[in-house]
Amino acid sequence: MAMAAEEQQDKAKKAVKKQSVVEVIQVTASKRSESIQEVPMAVSAFSGETLEKLGLQEGLNITQHVPNMNFFAIFGEASSPSMSIRGISLVNYSDSWESPVSIYVDDVYRGNPAGSAMQLFDISRLEVLKGPQGTLFGRNNTGGLVHHITNNPHDEFEAKASIQFGTYNQKIVEGVLNMPITDGVRSRLAVKMNKADGWQTNHASPVNDYGLDVDTQDLNSTDSLAYRLKFAFDIGEGSELLLDFHGSEADQTSVGFAHMGYLDPTTGDRCSIKRIHNGECTSNTFGTTGIAEAGGQWGPEHVSSSISGGTVTQIETTGISAKLTIPLTDNIELTSITALEEMDKFLQDDGDGVGLSGVGFNVFFDEQYRSDTKQITQELRLNGHTEKTKWVAGLYYYDDSRQMRTQNPAGADFASAVPIGFAHQEDVLLETESWAVFGQLDYDLTDDLTLVAGLRYTTDDRTYHYERPVSYYGLLDPTDADGDGDFNDPVDDTLDEDGFSGRLGLNYHLDADTLLYASVSTGLRAGGFSASYNAKPAAFEPVKQEKNTSIEAGFKTTFLDGKARLNGAVFSYTLEGFQAQVFETLATGSVILNAGDVDGIGAELDLTYAITEDFEVIASLGLLDTELDSDKSTIVAGETVSLDGVSLPSAPELSYSLIGRYYIGNVSLQLDYSWQDEHFLQVENDPYSKSPSYGIANASIDWTSEDGAWGVSFFAQNLADEEYFTYQNSLGDDWGYGVWGKPRTFGLKFKWNTL
Repeated sequence: MAMAAEEQQDKAKKAVKKQSVVEVIQVTASKRSESIQEVPMAVSAFSGETLEKLGLQEGLNITQHVPNMNFFAIFGEASSPSMSIRGISLVNYSDSWESPVSIYVDDVYRGNPAGSAMQLFDISRLEVLKGPQGTLFGRNNTGGLVHHITNNPHDEFEAKASIQFGTYNQKIVEGVLNMPITDGVRSRLAVKMNKADGWQTNHASPVNDYGLDVDTQDLNSTDSLAYRLKFAFDIGEGSELLLDFHGSEADQTSVGFAHMGYLDPTTGDRCSIKRIHNGECTSNTFGTTGIAEAGGQWGPEHVSSSISGGTVTQIETTGISAKLTIPLTDNIELTSITALEEMDKFLQDDGDGVGLSGVGFNVFFDEQYRSDTKQITQELRLNGHTEKTKWVAGLYYYDDSRQMRTQNPAGADFASAVPIGFAHQEDVLLETESWAVFGQLDYDLTDDLTLVAGLRYTTDDRTYHYERPVSYYGLLDPTDADGDGDFNDPVDDTLDEDGFSGRLGLNYHLDADTLLYASVSTGLRAGGFSASYNAKPAAFEPVKQEKNTSIEAGFKTTFLDGKARLNGAVFSYTLEGFQAQVFETLATGSVILNAGDVDGIGAELDLTYAITEDFEVIASLGLLDTELDSDKSTIVAGETVSLDGVSLPSAPELSYSLIGRYYIGNVSLQLDYSWQDEHFLQVENDPYSKSPSYGIANASIDWTSEDGAWGVSFFAQNLADEEYFTYQNSLGDDWGYGVWGKPRTFGLKFKWNTL
């Protein structure tokens, strides 16, 4: 009996170990595989297994547990995900711009992040690199990057599947099949389907102010399918060719906006911020309140949209890549990565959140966006090492073509608006060609002290063509770029830039378990042109290059016999030529410009601790302070506002998260919580777009069979049903809108695998 009891205890310990999330992961942040504890920079990384155990494999909610990282999406996650790292993010919503926080999938840069969230499945690991990555990754990395590495084919048969049911009739189905084909040839197919009803009720009138029927279906639905097929070929002498075919498509309703007026309905005076955020106030433009537009039920699940064709998000992506790895000698390896990515996007939304007829022109901000993107990338890289050195050298090529159209109003409304002079349409063609050469050397000065030096030279050539065949700006006093008074003239321009970025640092191993490091890094973000509508000549002027210079010092240590890991960093940066979009008035629209220079300072801590064999915690802390030095100004709610001294949007001064996991045999219990301080959601720092502090709690319970083949999970997200905005904007003199965060949801997931 004693032996049987011991066997049961051993089985229980093995079950706990299988469910554990305490791990030291291997990452490729330096373009070579090494322990995260050996990488001399702030990196957060999670294996695919850990992401699944933590319930973070869906979408981009990993940002809740990475210090000084935030996420927002103006038009919904599938359409326009935007990452913020240390306060630096994409501060505009035009498809003509590349994000300063780059997204990579399997070493391939994604110039347009739209649709990237649909490719987050069958993940091997996820890496978040903070601060400018101007040497080895380089492409537009002034803030950092997020790298998704998916699973490659291997030599064993593997099959796994999962199905998830959730609130709003959600169904997520995933399947993976890994098969060796012949000796030296392997394949892997992964598929994900995600469907859910819209979680926002549309309270719009059945007929809009153009007299057209309104599709009042629920908003913010999900209907997407994604696939990935890989083949790996051993081609002799340790060489490998990896082919990757992937794609995705989505056809769903997009987000509904919360309308917020700024005026008291009775007195016409300016409302308090609290009343504005509660939807109690009106505007001269529309003469309606947010509460009225929400059917008297102000909150995330109640909005209004007047578009005749309904809000729409349609995205189709296709891609192929080839990765060739050849060992040239025992110490030198050649890697070639060639990739083609294409994306077609169609978006239709109601930008004012007004759907009731007879309250002003309820189709005023019904917009339609089209974007067709094609990019080709090529990287050639040599990795080598000697007794005292590790080095990387490479060439990089990027070619990108984007055709974009913006028009207002959307759908059938457009034909009704043109004859009465109330329509606009902009067509943009933007082409980019970029070359780069880069290298980095790690040299061991002593057994414990290493010097790191890297440099990258980049050239960017852009051509821009802009046409406005229809414009209601013709109603304004004529002033255009060439002075002939025609607002509809085409605009052609070019922008050629180059620059150096790099890294210089020292790493010191205090002992076998502790690394100290300090570095200076720079990163560049190419300039460009706006595809947003505007009546001002300044809107067509090219925006110049953005440069970030960052100083970082940190430590990484493992202690308590490997049960605990604590990593920390302090940093300071200066972001020169900060690229931002500022909105002025409904008549003139928005301008993207170099708003000035940003100074940022902060600190981060990450802790992973297996307190007992049955209880683990993961904790993170972020501190951040940013300030813009600017001579620019903008107009908010009819008043001129200086940008000097403002803080960056989506940059809370304090944020933290805590995950607790408790194991009972084959069962794991998890409770996690993330909190962020009050912060602004717009670069103007207007009080109407200030988000109060809030926290999100989630919980889950998981069961896994003894052999690990079967599993069941039950989870709840946003447990307290917290109401918050992920994005807000002031568009008119007396109104704005907000994008609600998702309310409380529940789910049940069943899993099976052969390994």
